[in-house]
Amino acid sequence: MNNTIVNIIDAEDPLPLYLFVKEMYHEGDRVLFVSRKADSHKVGFFIKLLKLNPDKVDSIVLNKREDEYTYELICRTLVENLSKEEHYLVNLAGGTRYMALAVQRSFARFNSDFYYTQTRENLIVSTIFDDSIYDDDDIVMPIRHRMKVRELLNVNGLVNDSSSPTHEPIRSEDYTKMFYNLFVDNRLSAHDHEAIALLRQHYRGKRKFFFINQIVNHGYSYHPKIEHLNELLTHLRFIPQTQNKLTKEEIDYITGGWFEEYTYHLVKHQVDPDDIAIGIHIAREGTPHNNELDVVYAKNNHLYVIECKTGVDSNRMFNEIVYKVCALREVLLGTTCKSYIFSLLRDEDNHLHQVARLMGVRFCDYNDIVKSEKLKLGI
Repeated sequence: MNNTIVNIIDAEDPLPLYLFVKEMYHEGDRVLFVSRKADSHKVGFFIKLLKLNPDKVDSIVLNKREDEYTYELICRTLVENLSKEEHYLVNLAGGTRYMALAVQRSFARFNSDFYYTQTRENLIVSTIFDDSIYDDDDIVMPIRHRMKVRELLNVNGLVNDSSSPTHEPIRSEDYTKMFYNLFVDNRLSAHDHEAIALLRQHYRGKRKFFFINQIVNHGYSYHPKIEHLNELLTHLRFIPQTQNKLTKEEIDYITGGWFEEYTYHLVKHQVDPDDIAIGIHIAREGTPHNNELDVVYAKNNHLYVIECKTGVDSNRMFNEIVYKVCALREVLLGTTCKSYIFSLLRDEDNHLHQVARLMGVRFCDYNDIVKSEKLKLGI
């Protein structure tokens, strides 16, 4: 017998709906969405996202404002659209608590099994609503599906370039480790730091490539020359892919991308993520804003984002970084996303840790990254 998979659409937290369909749906099943009028446009989004057959998808929409909060009206609308011939698998995670209560009460009159999708622990609980609370008939099932970064971004309705092949390290792990050691052991000279600062300020992200001898001897229009660039490249043992050229990606790496790649490898070893990427760009469809995620990974169907900064010049700059991370999470990534800031700054008085913690962000400084044997990344 085929089933009808039932979900309450929750635009704020679509993950329980997505995972419930992934776990419970079988070929031939129907899918039924229950939604407020304001969320009814999401039906098409989920059909496309889950690759469902539109002919096997139904929806019940609470069209009037009072339908959303009047218990009897919700129940009447639901009961009038249900069938005694169907077998419903009902996910009670989603919508308001009030709506979930009305959904349970309405579907209980029909051939229905009830579930709750608990995404924090990756569980689906099967529950029988009867008079007994002592027969231990609840069944807890682990969610087997593990989402990739792209899936998690897509579920949140974000336009992204995660399918691009450019989100992996451009240098070997051993080389990045060597670069990291030069930096944290203070083995870069004053000229090295000056060259890196000039590259970051005047050449990063400007064009596809620059000729090294032009940078050293003359500079470019509106871009000053960097006399000690060759000295820096020698000290770093940095060999460009093409002789006498620095590409956009190579300049990004020298001016801070190496720390993102170091973090990438650190997370891979310590966390063993289900998926991980560097430099993914995300945006809300229809908006011109484009945000870059330095390091983003998926673990147990949760999204983690790390903002990487080798240094922070002032408390004001740090506050701006924290606010940016918070806004990114709350506006685009969803409140279930966990956010981190990694920096090689030494927070000796613990002030920056406290500022970040108050904003719901985990801050890892020099001592956390360099001196700790294992980072605690909230997995």
